[in-house]
Amino acid sequence: MHTRWRGITASTFAAVALAGLVAGCEGDKSKAQVAADANALDAGPPQPVLGGKLGAELAAAASGAPAEGRPAPGGGPTDGPPENGVFSPQAAAAALPKDMPYKIEVVDEGSEPRARLAPKIDPKSEQKLNITLGLRMGGPQGMPNLDLGVSLKAEKPADKPKEGAAAPAASAGPTKVIAKVTSATLASMSIGGPPKELADALAKLKGSALHYDLSPANAVSNQKPELAKDADPGLQPLLAALGEAIALVTPPLPEKPVGAGAYWMVTDRAVASGAQLPVLRYRVFKIEKVEGDVVSISVDTRQYAEGADLKLPGPNGEVTLTIDRLESSGKGTLAWSPSTFAPGTADASQRLQALLVPPGGSGQPGAQRSVAQVELTAKFAAAGGSVAPAAAPAAP
Repeated sequence: MHTRWRGITASTFAAVALAGLVAGCEGDKSKAQVAADANALDAGPPQPVLGGKLGAELAAAASGAPAEGRPAPGGGPTDGPPENGVFSPQAAAAALPKDMPYKIEVVDEGSEPRARLAPKIDPKSEQKLNITLGLRMGGPQGMPNLDLGVSLKAEKPADKPKEGAAAPAASAGPTKVIAKVTSATLASMSIGGPPKELADALAKLKGSALHYDLSPANAVSNQKPELAKDADPGLQPLLAALGEAIALVTPPLPEKPVGAGAYWMVTDRAVASGAQLPVLRYRVFKIEKVEGDVVSISVDTRQYAEGADLKLPGPNGEVTLTIDRLESSGKGTLAWSPSTFAPGTADASQRLQALLVPPGGSGQPGAQRSVAQVELTAKFAAAGGSVAPAAAPAAP
């Protein structure tokens, strides 16, 4: 019953995750399939996720130009995003300076009535979520989906004021959040359940945690995964994928009052799951409807590599591949409430496809190239409560 998953252990999970971006190389595919994938990537420059005015805004932002369409930094023309999906380090820094964690640009304020969106989280509250997490690398033979129980709380301050001392003044600093794994099982297995060895390894994820900051603007940063004491170290990438999923659907909020139909663009940096690939990420959030204090939001994502070098662990040490072309887009929906740490419901997918050149092959005609694919999917559902549901996202 479990032929497909028999023999999969925590260490296997680790090997798959660490080699994510090379999972689809020639050794795993026929030459015809590699050629077909390469042709698909070479078909032309990647198009914006969105069309019309919104697509133009995204293209202008990815070029490093101001929203008004004035020339890009350095006096160059506004040519849109890099055609091969790969920024030079200098262009990436021009698009988002290294000392700027993120920027939020309101494109349309939406219809009346408008209100300023801002978190109002009770620091003593707890949010419980059921999260189905998927990470596919190199096609459908990736990691099976996981069902995770997750509890989110504000972390207690490290130091309490001494007795009789005045309480510290409230600050506009970030909220320290801890997302703790309360359960971990495989999702959608065949009759009889998962192989015992794999089920036991996943069960030891319980107690693992993801620490992160949630800014006053609701932006996620400084994620630090912490594996449970008895968990296999090979499961560390699963916590990284969980962190990416939480950040992907947590909307940084504009300072301006906004209403239904409003949309804003968030530019920040992220690390794509499957391999430590730094990307410059553009997310366009749009308010679909407002019901009480629950705001239904759609999100479209585009990601670009921050440089052409991709460093991966190899059998004989670190290997540096060259990213010849990269395409990465995603879509999602979420239901946000000011009283919660994360969306109560969300459904999102993010796909990355890269054309890679092995060491020494860059710039050489006819050099062998590899096609790699990574797809992250995440579904959030409130545990023990209800939030207005978000519609399912369209495929990226």
